[in-house]
Amino acid sequence: MKSRILKAVLAIVAPLVIEFIVKKISEKLDKQEDEKKQLPLSN
Repeated sequence: MKSRILKAVLAIVAPLVIEFIVKKISEKLDKQEDEKKQLPLSN
């Protein structure tokens, strides 16, 4: 019975965690791109 509950919780939580990680990575990439765009302007 416990394994069923754990599998159900994992099935619900796993996609949320993956989505959170993907958002964080994409935010970091966006920040890096913004910094690269700003560098030529500051020279």
